[in-house]
Amino acid sequence: MKTLVLDAFSGISGDMFLGALFDLGLSKTALEEQLAKLKVTGYQLLVDRTSHSSIYGTNFDVILADHQVKDNGITEHGHHHGRSFATIKQLIEASELSDSIKQRAVKLFQEIAVAEAHVHHQKVSEVHFHEVGAIDSIVDLVGAAIALDLMKIDRIVVNNLADGTGTIKIAHGIVPVPVPAVMQLRVGTKIPIHLRSEVTTELITPTGMALVKCLASEFDTTPSGILERTGYGFGNREIGSLNALRASIYNTLLSNQSVEQEQDQVMLIETNLDDVTGEQLADGIAGLIERGAKDAWSEPIMMKKGRPAYKLCLLADPAQRQILVKYLFAKTPAIGVRYQLLKREIMQRKVKLIKTSYGKLHVKQLTYGEVTKLSLEHQELAKLATLNQRPLVDLRTEILAELRQIKQKKGI
Repeated sequence: MKTLVLDAFSGISGDMFLGALFDLGLSKTALEEQLAKLKVTGYQLLVDRTSHSSIYGTNFDVILADHQVKDNGITEHGHHHGRSFATIKQLIEASELSDSIKQRAVKLFQEIAVAEAHVHHQKVSEVHFHEVGAIDSIVDLVGAAIALDLMKIDRIVVNNLADGTGTIKIAHGIVPVPVPAVMQLRVGTKIPIHLRSEVTTELITPTGMALVKCLASEFDTTPSGILERTGYGFGNREIGSLNALRASIYNTLLSNQSVEQEQDQVMLIETNLDDVTGEQLADGIAGLIERGAKDAWSEPIMMKKGRPAYKLCLLADPAQRQILVKYLFAKTPAIGVRYQLLKREIMQRKVKLIKTSYGKLHVKQLTYGEVTKLSLEHQELAKLATLNQRPLVDLRTEILAELRQIKQKKGI
């Protein structure tokens, strides 16, 4: 499972969010191809990797055409042209984007519409966006929904969420910080925000607050797993200190992680299921692995009254127990689990991405005392077998032979 952790010590906005994702490796070309499905023209994406306060990160901005921009018959005259929520929803739903992206994007705009409706004492259908209705904000929010799908992010954690103080001028006049829409978006939530008294301007925009409210599942916590990458998305305001959103990706998929110890302690979690389909069982096992289980499997058993059933088992780090048990209760018919701590002996493992004559793949070098062996990922082998039009069994033998030669010459 991939977890995106946002360290929002300087707040959050749509452009900071996408800037941080670009800094983590989001493809500009892939995002542009998906955004083209909105049938909106007259803008360009600016992705500029630069440094602020001697820290390298990415500036992201949406550059609008100087004059007119048309999308579905709507004419744009400058940065702050407005649209109704109904118009934006129609624009998204009429696009060729995937259903999951559409649902996420509409939800983001809907949350802002509900907040604006309350602040201005209007019906949601009457809400007319100004800043958030402009093309750049549409690109920010729809782009965020697309980016999370492209990067296959499963979960988002927000830490150190901060806003400024003082006042700021918006389309409706001068208002206090946090701005009314941001405050209304917080209603009914426990989203923690601390105010930075030394910053007398807005740090959290309504767009940024909608991203936090709709996407974040946890706050002020560090997930388990391997920290794969860290990046920075810069804000545009001068606040007297680093104005950036730091984003990090943690991965709990264990197959490509190095292991240095030869002993460890794991938790065995089990549950008996007599009302589960084969599809549910397969999906459950896959979901447990994605969420950090070291292993998961099923065993056929016979339960009371002669019912055939399955025992669903998994091994996990003890710290992952609550996350995995919650998943079992939510995604399988389980109504109770049992668990126990176990000690185990394991081989040390180093993982490297190796280039072979058939393509690149991850190679695991396993050692235990004087015992050594190599292991390959089946899914990667299967892809290479298809690409090279070779039988999988033959390809495995040939790649292992090639790897042994590489090891003899220079080591893996």
